[in-house]
Amino acid sequence: MSLLSDVRRRALTKGLFGGSRPWLLLGIAAWTFRGIQWALRPEPKVVYRSRLDVGETIVLRNEPPAPTRRQRRKTRKAEKRSSRKAERLATRA
Repeated sequence: MSLLSDVRRRALTKGLFGGSRPWLLLGIAAWTFRGIQWALRPEPKVVYRSRLDVGETIVLRNEPPAPTRRQRRKTRKAEKRSSRKAERLATRA
């Protein structure tokens, strides 16, 4: 939680419901600032727009990101360890 959200929450409890005038004024300022932020937020960016014909569908997929270099290296090391362990077990038997 951010500092501003803590102030807004505390302003509600202490200022509006508790009767503390300084908290009420601080709450009004915090809620006003939040309202201005909300009003000035950027419009969402349209990435793709197309008209669908009857029977057409859209599939949205969120694929995991490609593994990083570090993750690939860790995977290779783990595979080497497991193959060496399997070789040792095979030679003992």
